[in-house]
Amino acid sequence: MTHTIIRSKMKKGIPLMSDPIISHHVPETNWFHASTLRRMLRAYSTLYIKPDIGRQGNGIIRIKKLADAKCEIAYGGTTSWCSSKYVYDEVVKRMNPRKKYLIQQGIELATYRKRPFDVRLVLQKPLNRWQLTWISAKVAPKATSIVTNIAKGAKDTKIIRTLKGIDQSLKPYKVLEELINVSYQVAQKLGSQFPLTIVGLDMGIDKKGKVWFIEANTRPDFKGLRKFDPVQYQRYLRAKKMLRKR
Repeated sequence: MTHTIIRSKMKKGIPLMSDPIISHHVPETNWFHASTLRRMLRAYSTLYIKPDIGRQGNGIIRIKKLADAKCEIAYGGTTSWCSSKYVYDEVVKRMNPRKKYLIQQGIELATYRKRPFDVRLVLQKPLNRWQLTWISAKVAPKATSIVTNIAKGAKDTKIIRTLKGIDQSLKPYKVLEELINVSYQVAQKLGSQFPLTIVGLDMGIDKKGKVWFIEANTRPDFKGLRKFDPVQYQRYLRAKKMLRKR
């Protein structure tokens, strides 16, 4: 099978949002328009606006709804405030006019030492079935961080150590089991729609322990991971070698 790189977040998200089971783990996601912004701002306290095609957390804008019809807009290390009446105009100022954007329900991620984190999982398909070859947490550098991308200062951490040390009262092994289960479902769904042999998933856990799909990468980055966890890295390499033999 020839592996295909799929760059559009929406293209990868549509099959997941259409699935009756997986859709419960996918934040509401729409194309960015003034109308979707108004509707979703009424429904959710936090929203993310993301370029449909983009990497490493670049160009992401976070909107938080505050009291007194005000909004907080965080973008590129800066934070500003405005009336909700003008939030659309303020957001558009920060967008690249040559790009298409999504608007997504914000998830209140669980925290480790007061910093939000998500989970990186990589699944490969060496013998016609998906195999989990990597899992680690990515902890944001600050409590106020917009994203948990390594390129934006987040740190890879061991998954069990992180789950055992989170600030919320959650059962680490139960959460881990759910994370892996949902990730396999996501990989299988995406693999049924596109020719894929590897997929990297960013998965979130909210403060109540629910598992959420954040993003799928069809060309996951392994930079720096060899030293971080040589055992898992060798597992990834073995699967990669088997795929080359096919």
